[in-house]
Amino acid sequence: MRLYGQISDKPPLEWAWVEGRLQSAGTYWVIAATPAPHPRPVWGVWSDERLFLSIGSPAIAGALAVDPAVAVHLESGTDAVIVEGTAAGPTTDLAVIAAYDAKYDWTYDVATYGPLRRVDPVVVLAWRTAGWAGRESFRLTGRWTFPA
Repeated sequence: MRLYGQISDKPPLEWAWVEGRLQSAGTYWVIAATPAPHPRPVWGVWSDERLFLSIGSPAIAGALAVDPAVAVHLESGTDAVIVEGTAAGPTTDLAVIAAYDAKYDWTYDVATYGPLRRVDPVVVLAWRTAGWAGRESFRLTGRWTFPA
C-alpha cells in the first residue's frame, strides 16, 4: 500500500478487522462527485462485500445517476476504513432490508425512504495509527482491490 507516495513499511492490516468495522459501523459518510462533494452521514449495511446505503437525498441519488463514482468512509480518522467504488443502483432485496432493520432496530420503508443504494467497492483502504490523532504514525495498513 502506498501512503503519501511511499510504499508502506508497516505490517499488513487483516481484512477481517476491516470487514468487522464495515459491518458494525453505525454511520457511513458518503461522498458523491456532484452536486457538492462533501461527506453526508447515512445508515447502511455491509453484506456480501457490498455496501447498501440509505442515501435518501434526491440530490445525491440524482448525482449518482450522472456520475456513479462514490467514496464512503467510517467515522474514525485513526482507525480508518475508506471504500472507493461505484454506486451500482438501487436494491429492494428483502434480505438486505431485513439486515438493515435488525442492525438499526428499525422498519425500513422503501416507499418513504427510497430504495437502498448498492455500492460496489473498487478499492478499500484502511489503516490503524497510534497516538492522539495518529501523531505516532501508522501501525498497520491495508489496501484491497475488487474485480469490476
